[in-house]
Amino acid sequence: MLLEYRTDRRGYTIWLELDLFGSFVLYRRWYGLYNRRGGMKRQVFEREEDALREVRRIMCVRERHGYVPVGQ
Repeated sequence: MLLEYRTDRRGYTIWLELDLFGSFVLYRRWYGLYNRRGGMKRQVFEREEDALREVRRIMCVRERHGYVPVGQ
């Protein structure tokens, strides 16, 4: 699963992967479109439901802050 959001100045990418131990790893990456600022965060979840709940929460926050989905 890969989701990408953007505003006129910033970008935000979310992806969810299953690791070798059976845990769900949620990656978030944020970046500036016109500068080199940005960062990354990784969260590990034991249950897929918890990871998907966090993805939905992040999507709502991004949209509330003016981000729009890219390529959807």
